[in-house]
Amino acid sequence: MILTQRSLLKPPLKHRCFRRWASTSNDSPINLSRIAYRIHLMKETYEGVEIVETKPIEGEGFIVIEGFPDVGLVGSIAASFIADRLGMKEVGYVDVEALPPIISVRDGKILELIRIYRKDNLLAILSDVPVPASIVKPFSRELMNWIQSKKPKLIISLTGIPEPNRLNIDKPKVYVLASNAELAQKLYEATGIDRFKDGFIAGIKGMLLKEGVRRGIDTILISAQSHFNYPDPGSAAEVVKYVSKILQIELDVKPLLESAEELKLKLRDLMRRTSQMMQGVQKSRELERPPVYL
Repeated sequence: MILTQRSLLKPPLKHRCFRRWASTSNDSPINLSRIAYRIHLMKETYEGVEIVETKPIEGEGFIVIEGFPDVGLVGSIAASFIADRLGMKEVGYVDVEALPPIISVRDGKILELIRIYRKDNLLAILSDVPVPASIVKPFSRELMNWIQSKKPKLIISLTGIPEPNRLNIDKPKVYVLASNAELAQKLYEATGIDRFKDGFIAGIKGMLLKEGVRRGIDTILISAQSHFNYPDPGSAAEVVKYVSKILQIELDVKPLLESAEELKLKLRDLMRRTSQMMQGVQKSRELERPPVYL
């Protein structure tokens, strides 16, 4: 459900979509049911989520960065740092019924747990809590419904990739996974960054990327080698460097690295809650490789 200060948008009528296809399509019943199912998945409203624009987000061609907490809190740290350094302003929030009954307070100011920030054509989605494993799928679809309504140019998902040998790595490697081959090739030619080739992506990062593929929205996942369940500002800094190349802006990561030890202490509780969530979405599967014979 998407709310603005000016209007309440009605959820799409999936039954009407099905009847239109049924009356005009010559596809077989099997293909027709697949089409209807995809319409159902993409447009069904999950009533447990409200996306509120406190300031109307008008325009199109947005670049959307998401930093939901997961492996090493890399995405959370990187997205928050980018939003802060660019001076992005809060323009909305996401209210989720399944989240715990808590609020976030900073410098005496009450904040929503999941917030939307904007500067020009850049949007950032930041979260102080992990999305519960039980609603990752419907939440991802609802969030993508809203993002799709903004006609985005690109979605950038930030994360860490678990590396058991992280303590012995001074400079973590960064990998990129794109929703289509053409986009992957463009990124490789522009930056020379390594492509993520084999493995599993669990949780909200994987679901957002999958939705991007299904909807034909350019979506990329930027990941850096990271501690699995320990805050990793060093890996986040490497992710920020790569994002700056994509956005073609200067982002000095020195302040992030200088505050690394402080961040590790501040983020211990968030990492603990996130670790519990990661167990629920089988995040440890990212340490595995898929069968090569399929």
